[in-house]
Amino acid sequence: MRRRGPILINAALAVALLTGAGFGYAAVNDSGKSSSTQRVRTSAVARGTVLASVSASGTLVSPSDTGVSFGASGKVTEVDVKVGDQVKTGQVLARMDATQADEDLAAAQSGVTVAQANLDKAEKGTAVQSSGGGGSGGGNSGNSGSAQADVRPAAAGADETASEPAAGSSATPRPETSGGKQTSAPTVTVTITKTVAASPTPSPSTTVDAAQVAQAQNALVQAQNKLAQAQRAVDGTVLKAPNDGVVASVAGKVGDTVGSSGSSASGSGSTGGGTGGSGNSGSSSSSSTPSGFVVLTNPGGMQATASFSEADAGKIKAGQAAVVTLNVDSSVKRNAKVVSINPLPDSGGSSGSVKYSARVALDGDLSTLRTGQTASIQVVIQQADNALYVPAGAVTGTGTTGTVQVDVAGRTERRQVELGVKGDQTTQIVSGLNEGDLVVTGIQGTTGTGTGATGQQGTGTTRGGAGGAAGFGGAGGAGGLTLPGGGGAGFGGGGR
Repeated sequence: MRRRGPILINAALAVALLTGAGFGYAAVNDSGKSSSTQRVRTSAVARGTVLASVSASGTLVSPSDTGVSFGASGKVTEVDVKVGDQVKTGQVLARMDATQADEDLAAAQSGVTVAQANLDKAEKGTAVQSSGGGGSGGGNSGNSGSAQADVRPAAAGADETASEPAAGSSATPRPETSGGKQTSAPTVTVTITKTVAASPTPSPSTTVDAAQVAQAQNALVQAQNKLAQAQRAVDGTVLKAPNDGVVASVAGKVGDTVGSSGSSASGSGSTGGGTGGSGNSGSSSSSSTPSGFVVLTNPGGMQATASFSEADAGKIKAGQAAVVTLNVDSSVKRNAKVVSINPLPDSGGSSGSVKYSARVALDGDLSTLRTGQTASIQVVIQQADNALYVPAGAVTGTGTTGTVQVDVAGRTERRQVELGVKGDQTTQIVSGLNEGDLVVTGIQGTTGTGTGATGQQGTGTTRGGAGGAAGFGGAGGAGGLTLPGGGGAGFGGGGR
């Protein structure tokens, strides 16, 4: 038994060697064939508008939303509107008791009248009477007087010149002489009447005290200021709409006591004249909801604000076009224009993040818009009209030069181009391409077919050889067949 085992093993090995020697052969077609096809995506050069923009999320605001309040303090006697009412500029919204305000106005008017009279009196001055008297002495000093003179006859034989008596004088005729002798020498009295111009009656003079005038002027100014204040208080008892709008809220009702700010006051609050406040116009803020006795909203002046990153904000300028898309209805886009960009950064930003807010004004029908609605604001920072353009992904390069791949009769070639506006989705081509040229935008996955080489026929326990590599994307070729007594099948090449 021990000798028989080795003999049988040796015999089996001998048979296997003889069989392998007799039937072994080399496989044919030891190399396979492969082929592949490549597809590219192209896009034609077109003409149109190229837009470059920056975007941010924001909210709608209306600068014409207004909170209006009474200009005086008192009890509300009338409320003429309710929420939802449309009002016009100047329309009465509410009234308050004006009794005290009217009384204060009447008193102020009287004060102005008295102050004006005092000023007129001070400007006229105080009259001063000057003293005066008649002249002294004879008739020349009075209104009239008389002069007497002795007229004696001339001596005999003397040369005598006749003279006419003075006007208004009377004289007795001289006696005649007889034989050269004078018969008598009577005294003749001549009365001369002289009219003297009357002296004017002394008139009183006036003196004006400059200090008294200045004091009267100052008193008049103060009285006029009180009158203006009282008039504002009277006007403040009637609340009117400063602009067209829709009533958004009413903060009080008839019987409430309110202050000049429009807020409700306690029952002990003063009902006297106003403090000279702003009357009907209340303050409003574009960044928050306005407050007042009545709040009016006006979508006609609707705007949108958004915070842009530091890099994007530097590209935004007033007057640039924008597009506003409401989050509630993204299918509707509204044209807008940049009104302003805040030069100061927004407060409360995250650490390391600097943002600046921009404001845009919306165009078109804004009647359905509401303050506080959220929206996306897209600002156009560059625009090229009637320009040649290609998809942005077809261009490589920076600055104003780049390259594209052009498909020419099935072949691709690289071409240098001059670039213009680099838009969000397209890029302007200034030169280097013509309208209609096909530029390569991408390469699809290639496909291939191939037959792997037949594997080497195995002998005995030898495994068949591996199949040849297939073409690009093709299936591997079949492995060699195993003949009786041969090894296992060959492995086909894997496709890529």
